[in-house]
Amino acid sequence: MLSLADLVGDEFPARRAVFRPGVVPDPGEIASVADIDRVLTGSGLRAPGIRVVKDGAVLPSAHYTSPSTFGYAGLDDVVDPGKVVRLYREGATLVLGTVNLLLPRLHELCKTVERDVGHPVDANVYVAPPGARAFDVHCDAQDIIVIQAHGAKQWTLFDDIVPNPGGGKVVAPEGDGATYELRAGDVLHVPRGMPHLVRTAASASVHITISVNTLTWADLLKGFVTDLLRSDEYAAALPMGAGLAERVQPMVRQYADRLAAALTEAATAPAVHEMIYSRVAFGEAHQGGLFSQALLGAPIGPSDRISLRPGTWPLVGESRIKAGDRTFRVPDTVAAACELLTSGPVKVGELAGDPGEAVKIAQTLVELGLCAPPVP
Repeated sequence: MLSLADLVGDEFPARRAVFRPGVVPDPGEIASVADIDRVLTGSGLRAPGIRVVKDGAVLPSAHYTSPSTFGYAGLDDVVDPGKVVRLYREGATLVLGTVNLLLPRLHELCKTVERDVGHPVDANVYVAPPGARAFDVHCDAQDIIVIQAHGAKQWTLFDDIVPNPGGGKVVAPEGDGATYELRAGDVLHVPRGMPHLVRTAASASVHITISVNTLTWADLLKGFVTDLLRSDEYAAALPMGAGLAERVQPMVRQYADRLAAALTEAATAPAVHEMIYSRVAFGEAHQGGLFSQALLGAPIGPSDRISLRPGTWPLVGESRIKAGDRTFRVPDTVAAACELLTSGPVKVGELAGDPGEAVKIAQTLVELGLCAPPVP
């Protein structure tokens, strides 16, 4: 599997554009045209998973959905493949959102990049007809890594980076910018806040955008402050009477100082870990092989190598493992094995002194979904 360095080199995040032609030998191994076809036309895709954009406007989902029934549930937001294809032929760009959840190889790449950058990572796929221009010049709140998967696309990038940008902010940069034409296998890193304009020319295009969904200090501090403000101290009512604002204003500094002191005390290393990695964006949706292992009862042996699933960031305590929003009460031996696995894959037999006990520990970690079943 490709690494972050394979895609963008050793300098990340760079505050300049990085263009690397031909560094992905076979982009179809990540997401092929056949993969995109299956997602669009054969997966029962629902409207939240796709946007259809034409001439800078996102079309209402009613333009490309139809009522459908799966089992006994009536659904009215199922994507109609015929309508989608017709809109594409009429010049619309298709945006498959967080499609890595449906494409295992792309998902694995996202989780590999996520491990290296420490921020949540996901991916969109953009399918554009010839001559398409989906969005106006804008900048993103994420660093994005673009992999051209099929056809060609022109990216015009502007140097006047917007500091601390909001997502999708439309901007009016000065100058002509620098234009890069991406062909299959090319990679382009667009830094967070760099304005850009994307167009197709004579050929259709499929490109993958891997987004590093940058966590900010506001994200981290907001979580701590929200928890602290739930305490009884801050639930006390403001005083009653006339001139309330004037009476309260001198007291604000007092409460703010208390909050700052409590925040400093609360932000221990385990608490910061939990505040960051329990975010939904870090959730590991793919637990491939878990059901097959349960159904077939494939044995785990002492010589098998086992590892944490990509994207799993466990916080290990005494008889306790917390991963994302899940907490498991486990024997100390299982917790210790999970701690060992945070440093990388190990042989099952190394998880305990007794081979039989080691196998039981590995089986427990697999059943909890923290580890992938060993590959035969």
